[in-house]
Amino acid sequence: MLIIAELGGRDRLVCQVCEFVHWDNPKPVTATLVPTASGIVLVKRKFEPYVGDWCLPGGFMENSEEPEKSAQREVFEETGLTVEIDRLLGAYSPGKGINVIILFYLAKMATGTMVAGDDASEVAAFSQQTMPENVAFELHRRMIAQFFDGFKS
Repeated sequence: MLIIAELGGRDRLVCQVCEFVHWDNPKPVTATLVPTASGIVLVKRKFEPYVGDWCLPGGFMENSEEPEKSAQREVFEETGLTVEIDRLLGAYSPGKGINVIILFYLAKMATGTMVAGDDASEVAAFSQQTMPENVAFELHRRMIAQFFDGFKS
């Protein structure tokens, strides 16, 4: 039987029988800014949320996966491109009710041929002038803007 009990200064779900505690911790996600000669690579979402909107290639880290390897894997799965990670840009929480931590990476110039795969219906590179208006996530929009501003802010 599950009850709510205070542990560590917060209410947690606890099983009265086995004392299992549900630690509602955020799941790690990677998202990568991939520059090309044509601009920055975005993928069109094939599945909800925001089906049909554009976003940076990314997704959930796998069990025991290194964050940089997750970023490289997600880029390849969604775009067909192979990247080397240049650097971590930051770790952000999207806000209340979205229980993830997003690790944003900047990749070096990609190699390979862009092919939509995995959960992307399209993949394309956009310049600042051709950027679609329907970029799905606020944090992605912010990171894209900072990329085109040379990460000055």
